[in-house]
Amino acid sequence: MKVWKKIAACGLSLALAAGTCALLAGCGGGDGEAAARMQVDINPSVEFILDADNKVLSVTALNDDGALIIAGEAFVGKTAEDAVELMVSISTEAGYLVKGDLSAGQDGITVSITGDEEAAQKLYEDVKAGVDAFLEESGINAAVERGEALKLDALRELVKEADPTLTDEEVANMTEEQLLNALKISRIETAQLLTEELREAYADAKEYDFRFAERQATKDIISGLGSAYQTFLDGYAKALDSYRQAIQAVEQARYDYLVDAESDYQKKLAEVRAQKDKVLEQRKEVAELSEGAAKDAAEAALAAEEATLQTLEAALELAGDAANAAFGLALSAMNTVENALTELEKTFPEEITTALTESAQQAQDAMNAAKDEAFAKFEEAHKEDIDKALTDLQARKQALIDANKAA
Repeated sequence: MKVWKKIAACGLSLALAAGTCALLAGCGGGDGEAAARMQVDINPSVEFILDADNKVLSVTALNDDGALIIAGEAFVGKTAEDAVELMVSISTEAGYLVKGDLSAGQDGITVSITGDEEAAQKLYEDVKAGVDAFLEESGINAAVERGEALKLDALRELVKEADPTLTDEEVANMTEEQLLNALKISRIETAQLLTEELREAYADAKEYDFRFAERQATKDIISGLGSAYQTFLDGYAKALDSYRQAIQAVEQARYDYLVDAESDYQKKLAEVRAQKDKVLEQRKEVAELSEGAAKDAAEAALAAEEATLQTLEAALELAGDAANAAFGLALSAMNTVENALTELEKTFPEEITTALTESAQQAQDAMNAAKDEAFAKFEEAHKEDIDKALTDLQARKQALIDANKAA
């Protein structure tokens, strides 16, 4: 569930830096060129970015259950076939896929591949063959189906969401191959951020740093023009300081309402996760029973657990809406301050605007630096949250696996 509202792109122009891929390659991903995007949906949903040899360059959870599956696992570097089989195997161990008999449609695996159509068809057939063999050997009655590839517009939206520092114009001018590579870079950059909340927090923080760096560069350029422009410098510096404080307030509000374990949203999310685990356990019991009164009772119990889950998910949705509303107040205040900065820039005399134009590279360098340093800054500020997310997901996964083995 997407709970944080995104800020519209501010019109900044920044091409993908040539050194970015090399900078990020050590953050849990491969350094090859992206050739395809493969999405696997069981209920856990996971995205794999693949190179031309169908080796995994990056892996990203697309929902909360997907985060549990990939936590602590080594997918990067595997072939697409091996990666999907590993995902299916872990999903089986954790109870998302069960042996035995379930009602039609309760178990299924969808593989969607975006990229060269002929290569995608061949890859799907290879993946399906491997998964079908695993399912048959494991006694799991699940169908493997092919999902639709992403259209270009959908892929563009995914790239913009992953890296909001890219402008609409930049993304619109990218080919499919360039879009896949831009997505790969963003995914590798955020490989340590397993949850959607942390990834969205980082995307926003990166965008704020990027936008602030441009304004800071503007201030520095005015400062270099001498005392004749001191009045403009003083006014802009004051507005910039207000902007910095507004950004800090937004980031604090985001943390308080959406990331902090003591927030109402995170408490509701914990309740949903616990209830999901109960549903998984009950599904396993239903699948293992033969037709009869005991199976009927187990199915009734499963229906009750699923109804409880729906109720808790609705409560989580409401908590997300409330968090968004509170977060939105800080966001609105920040946008007001930023708009004031924009209006102030319109009053600059020709001498300042000329200097800014002539010093465009200085501003560009500042924004590039902010973009390149964004993750290190975020990791330092949120290391405890990042580590806790991994620890909690691994512990929950192990508990599910242990429960399945004991049953």
